[in-house]
Amino acid sequence: MIDSEKLRITTLVENSTACALAKAEWGLSIIIEAGETSYLFDTGASDLVIQNAETLNIDLSGIDGIVLSHGHWDHTGGLLSVLKRTCQKDIPVIAHPGVFNRKYYYNKDTKKYKYIGIPHRTELLEDAGARFKLSSGPIWLSDDIAVSGEVPLTTDFEKVSDEMFVKTENGFIQDPLEDDYSMYIRTDLGLVIILGCAHRGMINTIKNGQDLMKTDRIHMVIGGTHLGPAPEMQVDKTIETLKEMDTRKLGPSHCTGLPVAGKLAREFGDRFFFNTAGKKIWFDE
Repeated sequence: MIDSEKLRITTLVENSTACALAKAEWGLSIIIEAGETSYLFDTGASDLVIQNAETLNIDLSGIDGIVLSHGHWDHTGGLLSVLKRTCQKDIPVIAHPGVFNRKYYYNKDTKKYKYIGIPHRTELLEDAGARFKLSSGPIWLSDDIAVSGEVPLTTDFEKVSDEMFVKTENGFIQDPLEDDYSMYIRTDLGLVIILGCAHRGMINTIKNGQDLMKTDRIHMVIGGTHLGPAPEMQVDKTIETLKEMDTRKLGPSHCTGLPVAGKLAREFGDRFFFNTAGKKIWFDE
């Protein structure tokens, strides 16, 4: 169990910012520092992750690894820049085997497919020092920090978007987004859960973490919830379930959207905060 006083979480990239020093872009990147260990969760859409890290006095050169929540451009676009900045010959990059699938978004209005996958070739990333560790199951970074692995679809109100596709030799097929990963940190305060986009459902992801980490106590959930484009029924059921789980702190980001974030703020009061670019979470405060 991690001593929460030694845990630091800083959001380096997010759609908006409330910090005069940090810039914003559509994307997400969060660094987790737990004592002497540090991992970067996603890399945003560009090299802004490097700029904001410098501004916020975050040293990326010594990170122990990079976790990719899934293979969309807004979570992986800064990967090459980060690899070059670390100057490490072999840095672990942890992800699902499907992270390099040719991912597309289907626009129902224009009836066109748009590529939204990783913008860098695998060989280029490996030449820059990436050592890919791909697994469909959970990956333990320590006794108390884990990468989720594939998240089972267990609720009756969450589903994967029908606008996400993968291009195959036989044409386009719907993307089940099995590569949608999150991170779980077991602390003395309870579970801290970091979401990338929660494409497979925010509640599904939290329940998976409770099972994996063998605790029901949820201290904090931050990151992308993908509630922005979700039906109102799903948003309402998610809020109801979060309350039943007695979630103590809720810091949504990225694909949550301001209307849904506003609703969460009303429902959760002082348990809610905007997790924007430049936000530093120190658990000993």
